[in-house]
Amino acid sequence: MATAALLIWRTFIVGSRILIFVLFASLFRHWLFVVVGLHYLLMFALVFYQMRLSDKKLIRRVLYILVTPFVYIFDFCVNWLNGPSRYWYVMCYVLMFCENILMSGLVLWYVRTMPSPAWFIVPGSVSVMVMFPLGVLSQMAYYRYWHPNVRRHGERSVPENSDKMNNTHPPPTQIRLLSWSEFRDKVIEQNRLLDTLTNTEA
Repeated sequence: MATAALLIWRTFIVGSRILIFVLFASLFRHWLFVVVGLHYLLMFALVFYQMRLSDKKLIRRVLYILVTPFVYIFDFCVNWLNGPSRYWYVMCYVLMFCENILMSGLVLWYVRTMPSPAWFIVPGSVSVMVMFPLGVLSQMAYYRYWHPNVRRHGERSVPENSDKMNNTHPPPTQIRLLSWSEFRDKVIEQNRLLDTLTNTEA
């Protein structure tokens, strides 16, 4: 089930992005580059902020800042930062979903003005609006039930590393909302801890 949830998650998220890009480009042509360019700039700002929370070497940070926003055009699937990641997902996925809805809406609006649109445009646009939320639901199910860091104990789930972390993290069955400063502090703490362990082993 874990593999199925992971496959559905990635397929629906990436598939919806590719599908709407194809449909949008077939009607609006070069305007797709505007959408992708704006998305890249927003993701560039996000990644730049992320790298301010990391102590990685300069060359790694520069490469990450330049290359990763291209990946984030399709999905948030690369994250070099340790610690909680739910807010990163929220920021990326809300933006992607809004872009998908906007492009789908423009495609459906434009199709109404065409005398004989291609048969696949309307079903494709509707599919985009359905696929993305289904992908997000599959992701939530994956993290809730089948993520490798989760060990099942009857009906209660606890992190495998709960002893190492002095039980500071609540079990995954509980969704604890962190303020942005708490979230940022946890990310910084986890990355500094990892860098310390890496430097010690080296």
